[in-house]
Amino acid sequence: MKNKTLVFLCDNYPLSAREFFIDDEMRVIASRFEKVILYTASFKSDENLNRFIPDNAEVVQFSRQKLEFGKIKSFFRIFKPMFLRELAFAVHKLPMRYWVSAFKIMYVDIHRATNLKNELLQFCDRSHLNVSDCIFYSYWHDYKALALAMLRKSLGCACVARAHRWDVFADKNTIPYLPFKRFILNNLSKTISISKAGKEYFNAYVENCDDKVVVSFLGKINERKPVTERRCDEVLICSCSNLIPVKQVDRIIKAISQLEINNLRWIHFGDGPLRAELEAMAKKMLPKVNYEFRGIVPNNEILDFYASQYVDLFINLSSSEGIPVSIMEAMSAGIPVVATNVSGTGEAVNNTNGFLVPAEFNTNDVAQTISNYLSLDSIQQQQYRQNAYDFWKENFEAAKNYDEFYKLMMTKE
Repeated sequence: MKNKTLVFLCDNYPLSAREFFIDDEMRVIASRFEKVILYTASFKSDENLNRFIPDNAEVVQFSRQKLEFGKIKSFFRIFKPMFLRELAFAVHKLPMRYWVSAFKIMYVDIHRATNLKNELLQFCDRSHLNVSDCIFYSYWHDYKALALAMLRKSLGCACVARAHRWDVFADKNTIPYLPFKRFILNNLSKTISISKAGKEYFNAYVENCDDKVVVSFLGKINERKPVTERRCDEVLICSCSNLIPVKQVDRIIKAISQLEINNLRWIHFGDGPLRAELEAMAKKMLPKVNYEFRGIVPNNEILDFYASQYVDLFINLSSSEGIPVSIMEAMSAGIPVVATNVSGTGEAVNNTNGFLVPAEFNTNDVAQTISNYLSLDSIQQQQYRQNAYDFWKENFEAAKNYDEFYKLMMTKE
């Protein structure tokens, strides 16, 4: 017998190339429900995305612009006990210079969340859905999770949310504050962090929330066989991320520029606002390197590439992470990883399957780490590759992880 209706809140899956990691999760959990409502922000869909959409799913779009309406009329909300408690929490946590900014952030989120909660209730009424027969699930621990926390507080229905990186680690933001975390954590059925580091951060940021946060890793489906034999004398390094400041792709370029390796090739998958700047930097600093910025590439094509090429190393030098799915993908192809030891990355990368460098690293040290690995004999390198694959299989294989996640989501408090 299949379970309740899943009402799944996200940013724009399956209408854009973003949130690609949701595909594998839906492949595992959607069939456990009689119906899945994909409640996603309005987005002009590209029909050629080839995203996975469950057969039992209905896509319902909500308007972000509509959520912004009526802010002035919502002013009375700042006098509600919930808002005043959060304001006192922010004042206690933050230096005075951030108080005004924190107030604005709180006001915007409470407004969006209240409107979204009301939209959800109206949708359920129109669709003749009994909220007590639904599992409400937000993929992000932001205003959508706040809306669900408010919904559960008033109606007692089952509401959960995942927590990743930017929606967890407040100290990594320009304004080191994320609103209503105490309220969200205390009023959701549970928060499901994708990393142990996320759970630990919440426990430090909000006291007495340990029993409300559980850990469940994301996962990756990959049935392709890893490449085990070098097919040419080329050295190939890959990276995969958005081209945004936190990913520090500029420092990847600097590290690669310091390598004294013949036949070196670097390929980056991903796009973003820094692309033109980074391409110009690579042109200047990597005159002897065969490099490519591939842009946005469908996830399956990245895995196909890893299965057809002998990729020596995968590199991720982000200043903050949850546990990157890009690292899971590389490991699923038996590719060792060089990564910064930030947030949850150390839960995936260790000294048997790759190399961790400090958060405050020197690019010379990164280059030396790469060179040291490439100087190992083939037997030692193959051991790293096997360890990477085995670690993925044991810790980040999607069918197992999302099955465990489903059980967590369905478990009552």
